[in-house]
Amino acid sequence: MKQMFLAVFLCACCIGFFCLPAQASYFDGMEAYRQNDYQTALREFRTAEEDIRALYMIGVMYEKGEGIMADPAEAGNWFRKAADKGSASAQYRLGRLYERGLGVDQNREEALAWYKKSARNGNIDARQALKRMEAK
Repeated sequence: MKQMFLAVFLCACCIGFFCLPAQASYFDGMEAYRQNDYQTALREFRTAEEDIRALYMIGVMYEKGEGIMADPAEAGNWFRKAADKGSASAQYRLGRLYERGLGVDQNREEALAWYKKSARNGNIDARQALKRMEAK
C-alpha cells in the first residue's frame, strides 16, 4: 500500500513539475502582453506552446501585428494549431480569416465550418457570425 501511495505521489509531482512551467509562461506572457511588452509576451507564449491559450495569443499577435509584422497567414497557422486542440476563440478567428480571405483563400464553406465548431464550443461571436452568414 505504501509503495502504491509513493508511486502515485511521485507521478503527481512529475506531472506538476512538467505542467507548471508552461502555465507560468502563459501567465507571464499575458502579464507582459497587458503591459504592451510584446517581445517578452511572444517569447513567453512560445515557451508555452503546448498551452492552447498561448497558441491562440501568438495568433492574435500575428493578426494584429503586435511586436511583430502583421501576417494573417501566420496568424492562421497559429489559430489552426489552437483550433485543432479545441480552442473556441481560435476556431472563431480562423472562421473569420476564411470568411474575409485574410491569409487564406476566401472560402465561405470553410468559414461556416469553423464558426459552427466554435459555436458548438460556446463562442457567442461565432453564433452571431453564423446568423449573419446564414441570413445572406
